Amino acid sequence: MKQKINVLVIEDNEYYNSLILNALRQSIHFVQSKMKYQMVLHSFIDSSHFMKQIESHEFIENNVIAFVDQYMGNGISGSQIIKQLKNENSNTFAVLLSQSPDIEERSTQNNYDFCVIKDTFAPALCRLYLDQFIENKFL
Repeated sequence: MKQKINVLVIEDNEYYNSLILNALRQSIHFVQSKMKYQMVLHSFIDSSHFMKQIESHEFIENNVIAFVDQYMGNGISGSQIIKQLKNENSNTFAVLLSQSPDIEERSTQNNYDFCVIKDTFAPALCRLYLDQFIENKFL
C-alpha cells in the first residue's frame, strides 16, 4: 500500500494559486509513478474553509507539505494557519509565501520551515521544496 502525501496550497489569489498548483503538478506527474507513495494535491482559496478542514483532522496522520500565503483574507494569517497545522501534525513541512521580503526574517513567532518571496521564481522554488520533501521522506 502506498503512503499518502498531502500537498496543500493555501493562497487566496486565484491566479497565483493556479501558478503554484501547475508547478507542483509537474513534480507530481514526474515522480509519482516511480515511487511508492500517492500524492494528493489540495487547493484552498478561502482561509476560513481551510481552517475548518484542519479542525476535521483530515491531515493529522499523513505526510503533509503546505504552501501558505502569509496575507490571507478573513483575518487569518499564514502564520496562524501554519501554527494550527503543526499543532495537528508536528511533522508538517510548511513553506510560507509572501510578497514582502521583510517576512523572511525568522523569529520565534514564525514556525515555517522556509519562506518563498512571491516573484517570477516562486512557483519553481515551491516545486524544488516539494521535490526535496519527497527525497527526504522517501529516498
